[in-house]
Amino acid sequence: MYYNCQSLKIRIGSPKKSFAFIMITGIASLVYAVFLSIMIIFNIAGNSFCLVILKRKVMKTSINWLLFHLAVADLLVAVLFIHPCILSHFIELPGGVIGNVLCKFFSSGSLGWIAATTSSFLLVVIATERYSATLHPLKKKRSGRSSWWVPVAWVSAILLLMPSIVVTSYDSQNQQCKQHFPDNTTARAYKITWSTSNSLLPMCILGYLYARIIWCLRNRTLVPCSSQRATTESRKVTKMLISVSAIFIMCWTPPAVLCLLSPLIRGGYTTVYYVSQASALLNSCLNPLVYTLHSQQFRKNLVSFMPCCKSKLLDSRLTGKATNSPDIRLLTY
Repeated sequence: MYYNCQSLKIRIGSPKKSFAFIMITGIASLVYAVFLSIMIIFNIAGNSFCLVILKRKVMKTSINWLLFHLAVADLLVAVLFIHPCILSHFIELPGGVIGNVLCKFFSSGSLGWIAATTSSFLLVVIATERYSATLHPLKKKRSGRSSWWVPVAWVSAILLLMPSIVVTSYDSQNQQCKQHFPDNTTARAYKITWSTSNSLLPMCILGYLYARIIWCLRNRTLVPCSSQRATTESRKVTKMLISVSAIFIMCWTPPAVLCLLSPLIRGGYTTVYYVSQASALLNSCLNPLVYTLHSQQFRKNLVSFMPCCKSKLLDSRLTGKATNSPDIRLLTY
């Protein structure tokens, strides 16, 4: 969000930098780029499988519908970060209007940050849905699916990133995308606002909602009509969503803290940018792993894409080795 990955390029012509410094920095930049590339590959593969699986009829439930859009946002994070994280090391932008347009939306990673911010907002929406489904299931069933929350999340993310897009332009002399805020105070205020809206505020909301859910589930303060099976399913899904939220908190806490302490950190917001970029990609590529580990139905649908595993599963069912328990959706309401 703050600077372009093109700043990882080493300016060998600088007389103030020794050859050893250039080599060390170059190796660190290469390792960083390779690390991001690996996460992008895993992100695209994992979230693509999630989209196909969650699109199936058997998986079409209210919460899975939101998880589908979360996977879309996570997938776009990887796709839109390909240019600033990988291609920018090999491609130089042209000058003029075209360079500014490419810099504003692609090279600076603005579109990728919109997707990452939307992913954060969707986690809050999912937590709210889970809260309503657990504490007020009858009211939740009457109200139906809150489909309008998804476009609200995207529009909110776009509005939040709009100032960054406006002030970003291409510096053809230094071959970098730079942000030109009126002054340092404005720049710092905006970056703290973005960090708070993208990470700190969602963390607080997620913590509060899931704390209430856990308290109610542990004390069984649910509606009388809730069956034992529904309670068990609710616990399983809540556990999975808490894991997703915990990963989000672990990934985004470091950049949020660094953003607040940026004046005291060497490198300032450049360091915050690199950490935030790695955190966004790591968070996005870990979510499919959580779905696979926590959802039996998700694993079964994933196995159906693998011919060898699919044949073994079919043979197991024919020989009576498969379990007789019915399949449970990721969430039933």
